[in-house]
Amino acid sequence: MIKSIIFDLGGVYFTDGTKEAVKKISKGYNLNSKELAKFFGTKSKAGKQYRQGKIASKQFWNEFEKKFKLNINGEELTKLWVSFYNPIEGTVSIIKKLRKKGIKIYFLSDNVKERSEFLQAKFGFLENFDGGVFSHKAGLTKSDGSKVFKIALEKAGGMPHEVIFVDDKEDYVKTAKILGMNAIHFKNAKQLKKEI
Repeated sequence: MIKSIIFDLGGVYFTDGTKEAVKKISKGYNLNSKELAKFFGTKSKAGKQYRQGKIASKQFWNEFEKKFKLNINGEELTKLWVSFYNPIEGTVSIIKKLRKKGIKIYFLSDNVKERSEFLQAKFGFLENFDGGVFSHKAGLTKSDGSKVFKIALEKAGGMPHEVIFVDDKEDYVKTAKILGMNAIHFKNAKQLKKEI
């Protein structure tokens, strides 16, 4: 019996704002979008450390300036970045229905402090969760391996087979399965509803 579900945020609960921000910034500054996407994610040292909460926003944008040889306004780019995230109504609806049925809902997100605070202030999304793990608070990202998944599992309670993990990135779905969780590779809300 399923007792709880752990959701990724960006790309599952929210639209993939980083993907959209990369498009906009790469076009605006004439940068390679693949290089930019790598920098913003966990595949770059600065991106990973920022998501782990090991460096602050200012240091992240300093590294951005060095790498891309640009003078930018980090605060403005942060605002631009976070503005592309919007709740996926279908996912929100599923979560609300599941909670009414007594299923506990948690999140596991590779998220930076500024984005999580902005999205909470704008959408109050945390009220739809019983708890969760932000990478910038845990000091770990999902790309670091199973450790942060175990932290989320502990928060969710119960045995791994009583938990479903939902993420739009296949690698993380695989990690959850290795730990014994049921896992769904999210493509859209309709598919998610069907699989749950």
